[in-house]
Amino acid sequence: MTEPELSLLDRRRLATKLDIAGSAARLFLERGFEATSVEDIARAAGISVRTFYRHCDAKEDTLTPIVVAGIRDFVAYLADRPAEEPVKTSVHAAFVEAFRRDRYAHVVPTRDLFVVLTSVPGIRARWMVAAHDLTHELRPVLGERAGLDPQGLEARLLSHTLIGALTVALEYWATAELEPAERDDVTGLAASALSVIRFEGL
Repeated sequence: MTEPELSLLDRRRLATKLDIAGSAARLFLERGFEATSVEDIARAAGISVRTFYRHCDAKEDTLTPIVVAGIRDFVAYLADRPAEEPVKTSVHAAFVEAFRRDRYAHVVPTRDLFVVLTSVPGIRARWMVAAHDLTHELRPVLGERAGLDPQGLEARLLSHTLIGALTVALEYWATAELEPAERDDVTGLAASALSVIRFEGL
């Protein structure tokens, strides 16, 4: 996966957003969302409240950058898969790679991130909106691989269905009472989710 070149200013902005995300997630897990204030998050991140609001409109927005980056990584890994692979194989392999190489696990442990995403309605809503909006980035990659017109109805439906299936798998992983082996095998849950999508003939 080719990393985009970021300017020094963009790197600083990203670093600040990640500091905010990590601090917010830890506080949400320790204290609960309602008991955590913007002032608490800013203090833990080592920034002013004014700086916080330059990067986030509200505390519900603190984890969105990590969600967006994760989806974009998945799309990039999918684009890098061999062209001759079956679509289902490529999609699962891209998910495994994005999960295995989670670039932000050092900021927020992956499962902890999804526990917060699923447990706080306002944050979950941002997750759903981000996932919905980013289907337009997935659609050309998936459409080309599946032999579909990226602007056509089938490519749109397939992109939304795929994001939806993986989202449900991650929600299930974060919230269900699973056996230790299942909890350690999120990629297996993703494979189960993908099994209900009709990829045959694509």
